[in-house]
Amino acid sequence: MKQKQSLNERYHSYLYNHLWLKFTVDYGTAFLASVVSAAIFAFGIVCFMNPTLTNGQTTLELVSGGSSGLAQVIASLLRVCGVNIEPGNTLFFSIAYLIVNAPLIVLAFKGIGIRFATFTLINVGFVFLFSNIFKGQFFQEVATVINNHGGFLSRALFAGLCTGLSSAIAYKFETSAGGFDIVSYYVSLRKSTTAGKYSVAINAVIITLFYLIYGLGGANGNSGDFAEYSTWAIAISCVFFSVVYLFTVMLVVDAINVRNKKVQIEINTTNIDLPKMLLARIPHGVTVVKAKGGYSGQDRLLIYIVVSSLEVKSAIKLVKEVDPTSFVTVKSLIQVYGRFFSQRIR
Repeated sequence: MKQKQSLNERYHSYLYNHLWLKFTVDYGTAFLASVVSAAIFAFGIVCFMNPTLTNGQTTLELVSGGSSGLAQVIASLLRVCGVNIEPGNTLFFSIAYLIVNAPLIVLAFKGIGIRFATFTLINVGFVFLFSNIFKGQFFQEVATVINNHGGFLSRALFAGLCTGLSSAIAYKFETSAGGFDIVSYYVSLRKSTTAGKYSVAINAVIITLFYLIYGLGGANGNSGDFAEYSTWAIAISCVFFSVVYLFTVMLVVDAINVRNKKVQIEINTTNIDLPKMLLARIPHGVTVVKAKGGYSGQDRLLIYIVVSSLEVKSAIKLVKEVDPTSFVTVKSLIQVYGRFFSQRIR
């Protein structure tokens, strides 16, 4: 374990001494993450959200929420107005997706950071590209197998997994998958809490709007095996599947994106220099309470510090280096209020 830590420290030290290499690695990995994130999201759209089956038929579309869901809402509204938009028309979807994302990317540039916004733009561009490329026999076969043998529930689960994984990968490299992920990320940074619940709230409004339009006459004619049922019965039933989709997205995003999760560390120690060492190395304040050991009667210090989940390992490592005999507990927090330092997104 020590050898791995030593290699990791040497690697980071080498990058800090070679800034151009550090810049290249940082931006190269962020670019690769954006491409992978876009590919996963586009795969979910083509195979689970709005699939085309091997016989050329389409089936009920699953509303994805966010900017892609808003693009679906626009398509549904246009159908109500008499515009002929074929089901599974990925070109129209991808164009509407770009249009919806445009003002949100401006928000990212102004309210979050240039690096964040740049790679978000790259992600959105690759979603446009991949959603128009993923049209071959392979993707139709995957869509057909899942639709015929797993049903709508499986499609909702796998679509949620793809969307959540896409967003989480982007979050992990301090960028986003575009759309209302930008808004949820912006709000979560300001409120210092997890981002998944904000995505769910925004998506719930969009999904409700889509199925209201569907029930009022915006059905797209791709009901297939569901043609015998009324549009309202289909719309209300699909809402429940969309709830499954939303919760899957939220769970995946919050399981992987730990940047905004806060943790309280409680340290029981006899080392009076430990609070100063923590203040020098960790960018957060500490609270020190004088205590006495119940068995030994020895004077001790209880040190409380709140850090992000990404900082836990470094904080524990420092504590063990300064005082190997210390007793440490770690508690997950739902939310913190007050002045908590968060590193600015680039």
